[in-house]
Amino acid sequence: PVPPRSLIRTMSDNSAAVMAAIQTDLDTFYALTNGNLEPIGLLFSELAGQPVPPNMLIELLGIGEDALKAAHESKTPPVATKTMLMDAVAKSVDPEDSVDTYKKAFEVHVARLQNAGKVMQEIAPALTKLHESHKGDLAKIEAFFCELAPEPHKGKPMPPGMINALLRVPPSNTTCTVGEFLSCMERNMDPTDKAENFAEPIAKHTA
Repeated sequence: PVPPRSLIRTMSDNSAAVMAAIQTDLDTFYALTNGNLEPIGLLFSELAGQPVPPNMLIELLGIGEDALKAAHESKTPPVATKTMLMDAVAKSVDPEDSVDTYKKAFEVHVARLQNAGKVMQEIAPALTKLHESHKGDLAKIEAFFCELAPEPHKGKPMPPGMINALLRVPPSNTTCTVGEFLSCMERNMDPTDKAENFAEPIAKHTA
């Protein structure tokens, strides 16, 4: 059945109100992500109140088969355009959704990405040195990550294979590249993390 015109109007009115209120935040968010699906997925998961699986995210963003095939062939992850992100956000707004919910979600994710970028800028040289001192040995990288874990997990070994999953390297790998190491650090950065908090663990784990 076709939804009544009044409902369609309410949906589009609310969507327009939300989009107008978050436009600046959306612009900033997109500029920080460069269309990377991972932070976009985290944002939609927060808005949905549950994890949004990658296939559902790709469908929501309208990334077509051709784009997926091209990404696969060039061995690069698919990315979303700004228009795709704007359309997907507009489509996700329900009549009962508040502008505030969307504004807060964008602000939280922008703050996290901005902080991660800022902290990484300061600590990347020291992290690169740590990585080079161990030639990317996963056992040494794991020991460093365990040091960063919150209590009661701090300093305790990870379950088998978890370090490979965290770094997104094949299960058989025993080393990682400096790029994989730095990307993993940036992905897992919290909005409250500060560069100075990392100085001691980095120094301790650099050979």
